[in-house]
Amino acid sequence: MINSIYCYFCYHYIIDYLGGAKIMVRQFQLYRWLRFIFLLVAGTLIVIAPIKSLNIIIYIVSSYIAIYGILSIFDGLSIRKSTGENSITIGLGIGALFLALGVLLFAKFFVTLVPPVLGIILLVNGINQFRDSHEMSKRVHIRPYLDYFYSALLMLAGIVFILNPSKTIIFIYQLFGLSLVVLAFFEILNSRIYRN
Repeated sequence: MINSIYCYFCYHYIIDYLGGAKIMVRQFQLYRWLRFIFLLVAGTLIVIAPIKSLNIIIYIVSSYIAIYGILSIFDGLSIRKSTGENSITIGLGIGALFLALGVLLFAKFFVTLVPPVLGIILLVNGINQFRDSHEMSKRVHIRPYLDYFYSALLMLAGIVFILNPSKTIIFIYQLFGLSLVVLAFFEILNSRIYRN
């Protein structure tokens, strides 16, 4: 009798677990497809028309974050309903909604800061790389020509980013767009793992 009751509860636990796993995989796939669509659309727009697409991309990014936030809130409410426990996903969803609003309001300001800040970082890294290589060459008595060349490239890139931010922002933006398209295809390839 006790054994049959135990088997009954084990059976229902396994069914609930498998049902929950199927729901979790389905939600995982939904998020994956959402990421794929976002990455492909945003990346393609950036590569094709980097200057014209900036406003559209800001709206797409903000919408993506907002949709993610709404889905997270629904997931958190679903978890609360089924388990009775509060989930962190509700807080993450609310945070994502605030972030979406922040992106919508402040993105253009931050985009203009990227090239000079990146230029300063590259310049400082180039100077540090050169100094470290020079100090190391005194200890090991080897001339690290490749390190010197690499340091010079870093410093040159930093100076270009600082002095010509408008051209470098377009280049960075297009590189970013191309990487988004590549990531979109990786999302599709990875989704085949969870297809069954």
